[in-house]
Amino acid sequence: MCENSEHENSLNGKREELLESSKILKPSHKRSSTDRTFIGFDSDSKTPRLDVVPASIKSMNKSSPKNARFIHGNYDRYYGYRNAADFNDRRLDLFANHRTFFEGCSIMDVGCNNGLVTISVARDFNVKRIVGIDIDRHLVDKARKFLLNEKRNSEESGVSFPFNVDFKVGNYVLTNEKLLELEVEQFDTILCLSVTKWIHLNCGDDGLKLAFRRMFKQLLPGGRLILEAQDMKSYKRRKNLTPNIAANYKNIKFFPEMFDQYLLSSDIGFEKVFSIYTPKNDAKGFQRPIKVFVKGSSSIS
Repeated sequence: MCENSEHENSLNGKREELLESSKILKPSHKRSSTDRTFIGFDSDSKTPRLDVVPASIKSMNKSSPKNARFIHGNYDRYYGYRNAADFNDRRLDLFANHRTFFEGCSIMDVGCNNGLVTISVARDFNVKRIVGIDIDRHLVDKARKFLLNEKRNSEESGVSFPFNVDFKVGNYVLTNEKLLELEVEQFDTILCLSVTKWIHLNCGDDGLKLAFRRMFKQLLPGGRLILEAQDMKSYKRRKNLTPNIAANYKNIKFFPEMFDQYLLSSDIGFEKVFSIYTPKNDAKGFQRPIKVFVKGSSSIS
């Protein structure tokens, strides 16, 4: 079980200073209540913090081609399921062999899609709390509907499942690396399942590296990143979705086979990595290794 649930962080003063001085946090356009990105829970609260504007993705503009609707891989991967109870993903069977990654833990699911994996992890592994974030509002709306159905059918109350699950709309890639200074250590486990390709294609090498750095920053000491990364072959089919993606694909120098070395380097700081094998699945696209990167118990983010 996780032992870092009461971890405190002393970055409040620094956060206020950055919010006051950084022009990045003072956008010229008028912000709506949804024009923000999820950056985590406050260190002393279960309330999610929504402090900063989302990253700007050129490929999201109105001139994008018709097939660019799914430029972030935001198609419904689990279309056809009516509720979470009927859902089956063999990665969940794999996670069942590593329950300590989840039990009593604070968890984040980056690129949660329609939320079925997020909900299933919360239901099956007795998590303390879990939040799923996805850039696609339509998918997050679906996730919230699945969650609402769970709540209506639940006999529980308070902070146990399904009331310990939340979903947020947002781009996980920050607008600027300076915003990393606002991050606090708050999650025991971060899930990043079949998402790296889409961050890479939309935000380039620098965007993906920034996302990895953010994950490390948000993990508590001893926390782990569970990473299922797509290989380079899978990029080719999507390389011409938009001009922005085509340009990013052409300029890739940070290849998937380099991820391990980077995550373990001083640029990030993970202490070790190990594989929890490849889930067996009839869908060829899910034949990917899943690795666990562990943050040292005395790491300084």
